[in-house]
Amino acid sequence: MPSDISSETALTLSDLYMQFESALRRYAVGLTRDPYRADDLVQETFIRAMGHLALLSGLQVPQRRAWFYRTLRNLFLDQERARQRQEVFVAQLIQQTEAMHNHLPLHIISEVLDIIPEHYRELLERRYLLGMTSQEIADELDIPAGTVRSRFRLIYKWLRKHRSEFI
Repeated sequence: MPSDISSETALTLSDLYMQFESALRRYAVGLTRDPYRADDLVQETFIRAMGHLALLSGLQVPQRRAWFYRTLRNLFLDQERARQRQEVFVAQLIQQTEAMHNHLPLHIISEVLDIIPEHYRELLERRYLLGMTSQEIADELDIPAGTVRSRFRLIYKWLRKHRSEFI
């Protein structure tokens, strides 16, 4: 194990890297379960350390170790929060896209209604011709709104499978 760095000598990033890199990499791999992402976290941690060499020079080895672990963990948490925000954004984008599909042009709707099986036609007419929501359709047919949405997923699946018939 490398010897402790004396506070009398000037602390360099190279010294810190030799002292903490392998332990930080193991910690990062444990957090991320991804060696490439772990390498990025370790690298970013040492980039942050470059800006804090004066602070790190004044700390004892256990305090330095704590600074490195805390900095790496905070970087990891920041990345996780950003990933979660991105997932929410993508989910909202998908939801908006699906909502736009509820406003199909009338000529496409009439072509689809001519081809689609009878048991799907009733739902499509209510949604696209009458502009009813899933809840309104459910209330009228006396079935749960979730069932209506599930049937629309089946309709969309059928449409994707048979799209060549009406395109």
